[in-house]
Amino acid sequence: MKVLAIHRFYWPDTPPYASMLRAIVGQWVSDGHEVDVLSSQPSYKASVDNQRQPARERVGGANVVRLNLPPEAGRPMVRIVNSMVLGLGVFWHAVVRKRYDVIMVSTSPPVLAGWFVAMAAKLTGARFIYHCMDIHPEIGRISGEFRNPRVFSLLSRLDRWTCTQARPVVVLSDDMAESLIARRPEEPPETTVINNFSLPSEGAASDELPFPWPNEPFVLLFAGNIGRFQGLDVFVDAMARLRDRQDIRLVMMGDGTEKERLSCKAEENGAPVSFVGHQSVEVAKAAMARASAGFVSLVPELYRYAYPSKTMTYLEQGCPVLVAVETRSCLARDVIGNGAGVAVPGGDVDALVNAILSLADDPESLGSMRRKALEFSARAFATDVVLARWSSLLQ
Repeated sequence: MKVLAIHRFYWPDTPPYASMLRAIVGQWVSDGHEVDVLSSQPSYKASVDNQRQPARERVGGANVVRLNLPPEAGRPMVRIVNSMVLGLGVFWHAVVRKRYDVIMVSTSPPVLAGWFVAMAAKLTGARFIYHCMDIHPEIGRISGEFRNPRVFSLLSRLDRWTCTQARPVVVLSDDMAESLIARRPEEPPETTVINNFSLPSEGAASDELPFPWPNEPFVLLFAGNIGRFQGLDVFVDAMARLRDRQDIRLVMMGDGTEKERLSCKAEENGAPVSFVGHQSVEVAKAAMARASAGFVSLVPELYRYAYPSKTMTYLEQGCPVLVAVETRSCLARDVIGNGAGVAVPGGDVDALVNAILSLADDPESLGSMRRKALEFSARAFATDVVLARWSSLLQ
């Protein structure tokens, strides 16, 4: 089949989905499909050396077209303009220039990308697959980005219609599927749950780290975006209470809008926290393999609309997971039910402190969790297991 995959960012750009989509596209190419990719020049992180790529090239057997869209982080008007330009690019490539059997888009840019692709698919008769890594505009309402009720109402109507056109909407968890169905129970969209695999890397995990690894026996690791959705204040507060425990330290690896504020807060409260900045996937995996446990958290109610993909990378490295999120969520049930870690309610500092202490003081249980994390990863989130589901979906 002729397939077009669309996302705002594509490998070698740095967001996780840029590499995940490359793996999905590579699987479809190996299945014998003719795959094109529509994306943009690398621009996800201003702090990363975003080398310009050819406007058109073959990558892993797929034809990649990159639009020249300017960086948009912290620039809402530029983000809107980029969304419109990408939408026009969709119409040019999928309606005017070439006809496709299948068109897939993810949720970047949110709402508008899906709407443009749904329109193009409807005009051409293509099958439309909507890969919802996040559910918008609900996430935007939680973050405050779409707090204007008129804007939220408009975007909700657009995305509800988009979901009705999809065959199917692919989500990462049953929680996310239930949230889409709850929008319009009388006319629920067709949904399929395919969770992510571990973040692909170009080479083996690095033996050496470009920063000093802590000497403390018990090292917690948070790897990923240090932003508003992660609810990391509770983690820093918990570590401040543990400042007298000389054997416990937290390493926060990554960048984001909350990094500077949390760094100042940790320093003021004497919390044993080290910030090491953004690292490559290979370095992140090496750190996960060394860590005593990895940390995943979400602000309240966000579990209904997202599933942190860093969880799979922790598990792949045999890193037990400490989850701070509603215990009724799929994320918490996955971790607890498979013995791969522990879960506490999000925002509960006391529960988080007790969980950290129980892990640090029970190395035997921690070793068991490490083994079960590897088993769970191989069973549910191994790359070949998940990519086989993408092959079946296209067939």
